[in-house]
Amino acid sequence: MIGLVIVSHSKMLAEGVKELALQMGQNKVKIEAAGGIDDDENPIGTDPMKIEEAIRGAYSEDGVLVLMDIGSAIMSAEIALEFLEDDIRNKVVLCEAPLVEGAIAAAAQAMSGSNLKEVINEAKNSLQAKNVLLQDEENQEIIPDEKNTELETATRNLQIIVPNKLGLHARPAAKLIEIVNTFEAHALVAVDDKKPVSASSISLVGTLGAKQGEILNFTLSGKDTDKLEKALLDFQASNFGDEDKEIIDSSKTVEKVKSESEGIQGIAASSGIAIAKAIWFKKDLPVIEKEHINNVEHEIILLQEAIKRVSNDLDSIQQKIANKLKDNEAQILDFHKLLLKDQDLYESVVNMIREKFVKASFAWSCQVKKLEKQYLAMSNEYLRERALDVVEIGNKVLLELLGEPKSKIVLKEECIIVTDELGPAETMDLDLNLLKGIVTRAGGETSHSAILARSLGIPAIVGLGDQIDKIPNKETLAIDGVSGEIWTKNHSNIIDDLRKRKKIDDEMRESSQAKAKAPACTKDGKTFQILANVSGAKEAKIAFENGAEGVGLFRTEFLFMNRDEMPSEEEQYQAYKEVCMSMKGYSVCIRTLDVGGDKPIPYLDIPEENNPFLGLRGIRYCLQNTELFKTQLRAICRLSANYNVRIMYPMVGVIEEVISANMLLREVQQDLLKEGIDFSPNMSVGVMMEVPSSIFFIPQLANELDFLSIGTNDLTQYLLALDRDNSSVAKYHSPFHPAVLEAIREILMRSKKAGLEVSMCGELAGNIKATNLLLALGLEKFSMNGPAIPAVKERIREINFSGHKLLKDKLSPIRTLNELKSAIGQS
Repeated sequence: MIGLVIVSHSKMLAEGVKELALQMGQNKVKIEAAGGIDDDENPIGTDPMKIEEAIRGAYSEDGVLVLMDIGSAIMSAEIALEFLEDDIRNKVVLCEAPLVEGAIAAAAQAMSGSNLKEVINEAKNSLQAKNVLLQDEENQEIIPDEKNTELETATRNLQIIVPNKLGLHARPAAKLIEIVNTFEAHALVAVDDKKPVSASSISLVGTLGAKQGEILNFTLSGKDTDKLEKALLDFQASNFGDEDKEIIDSSKTVEKVKSESEGIQGIAASSGIAIAKAIWFKKDLPVIEKEHINNVEHEIILLQEAIKRVSNDLDSIQQKIANKLKDNEAQILDFHKLLLKDQDLYESVVNMIREKFVKASFAWSCQVKKLEKQYLAMSNEYLRERALDVVEIGNKVLLELLGEPKSKIVLKEECIIVTDELGPAETMDLDLNLLKGIVTRAGGETSHSAILARSLGIPAIVGLGDQIDKIPNKETLAIDGVSGEIWTKNHSNIIDDLRKRKKIDDEMRESSQAKAKAPACTKDGKTFQILANVSGAKEAKIAFENGAEGVGLFRTEFLFMNRDEMPSEEEQYQAYKEVCMSMKGYSVCIRTLDVGGDKPIPYLDIPEENNPFLGLRGIRYCLQNTELFKTQLRAICRLSANYNVRIMYPMVGVIEEVISANMLLREVQQDLLKEGIDFSPNMSVGVMMEVPSSIFFIPQLANELDFLSIGTNDLTQYLLALDRDNSSVAKYHSPFHPAVLEAIREILMRSKKAGLEVSMCGELAGNIKATNLLLALGLEKFSMNGPAIPAVKERIREINFSGHKLLKDKLSPIRTLNELKSAIGQS
């Protein structure tokens, strides 16, 4: 695969272009940046030695393409070539293509496996898409590239309707090119009856601007036409790779104003009926006055520190969302994080501070308002809605700069929140027991509060504009999240009808929950225990209503996140107690603090590591910070006096870690005994089975423990040596991998022989596609996210367990994924 080198006088510009190009190349292309010079006072320039090093870093036998900005960058690149050996130099090409557009186009083309000539052509043609999009439609002239002008005589036509909400934007376009270039076939594509372009060129596909519902007309030819046609149809079926199927289509103009007898109309963002008191929440930011300052550098440092604090806060919130809901919902904060890293925004603020001698807060406020206006002026609805994100992240940094307390909505009774806008962080902080609905002045169906509302099952109506001012504070309000209609107390008859509809809906939901609370019993009478994974009392209550028969994994690290100091022993005790109370007597398995790796907590001063997933995390961190660990153990032990709790250690890799942890546990119990504080001496202790080495000392673990819990997420990651958060290798990360399944079977077999109870708390446990397989392997206790419980229970009820005993023999040994699918009857 071709490698790329980005050369610029500015280090930040080179790194920024590299980041864009990596995204377009889906992190599959080797890209190196060589920007600026190592001179703190005069950093602008180019350095041949840096360029040489970058070329070597990006080197591929297929070739290296070097893109440069202006002037001396070309001369420096030519000098760098002289430092290279002949065999390397002969495979390096300096390209005159525009730096930004050329890099993006080259990365997309290189990702598909194109040769150096094709990548160069794509880079050189990269401005064509921009030229076309900025011309009048009748003056556009789109010409297919050389590669596909001579089509085979036998051609085939294919029509595909663009399925995804955002249309053929950058990522789907890059994926389309990758698909086309995978096969020995040619493809031209046109939107409706416009002129066709080569479907293997990012610069040409970028000119199409295909929107949702428009038709892509393909002309296919070549040896692999059949395969390419199937791949394109699969691409359509996958929604062009976008996760937007759940979004309600309200792109059509919504009539904001209806007659008074018809109530108020907004955009339906999350289905359901809510009837409760309307509570207005207004965000009043302090007025920022322009003040002259003398210490410019001090203001810049304040800006950097404020951005860093907000960034850390976002990391914690994103992790909270990922564990409470799922990774897709957590990704809604990616845009916020990119804004914080936006060098153009940062530089504009810094330049204003330096040139105008104003406070960082004033400069930041001015530049954020300017950016907000730019987004509001965009023609694309999705991008216009990102203006809300600009405002939210801007306000967060502004409050940090001003030292103002973060505004938080505190609910005291059941209500429908009425506000101008609601960010994802604010949504996650709301009391879900009291929050019955959401109404906002701004936003659309793709606003982040709408996405979270749908995930949390909270009715929501957004985008009311000035009509929201008709809603009185503290008076009964009814909202219909399907129609987008809002009714005030003046519409008592309609509200009564909605109450009846809501009662029917609630009864149906209660019926479903009642069924979910029934045991997971197979047709022939075998019963399995279904537990929940939770991170707090809110999730525990939801899980209990969904039929959880206890908590198999209580992630305590979320109590430590999104705060400035460690929770006290009493605070931990009360938090753990709330979860136990939510479980109504069922057992609760509390995992001790699991930090490090993907769970950074700033105030704990966890050192930065080259590979944090293999560094100081989980039980390793706790054993090096014994006071923190013992505080948590005390809270759990105290709880064991009155509740059915278990304790579980994470990330165990050697038996010595278990022995040391148990010694500290006994020390804590001895201290409590001396202090006259009650605890249960019979509290069960277990470990997470997520480090592959732990499989081989299960007999030794049986001497120290009572149970094991299989964490398939990390077990898969460590067993296959694949970072599950790395998009370039994500397609290989699968708990269905034969090696992972063999590891699970070994754990179950060895544990049974050693007399240890085993459960599974990884994502695989809640995947109904895996239920049959896990039963056949011998798993008897499952733990999963609350919403997954009813479906897994229902799947178990459909099974005749005696048949699975025969299947177990067919699964030994599992050598290939195809054998696995054949054995369990999957295609």
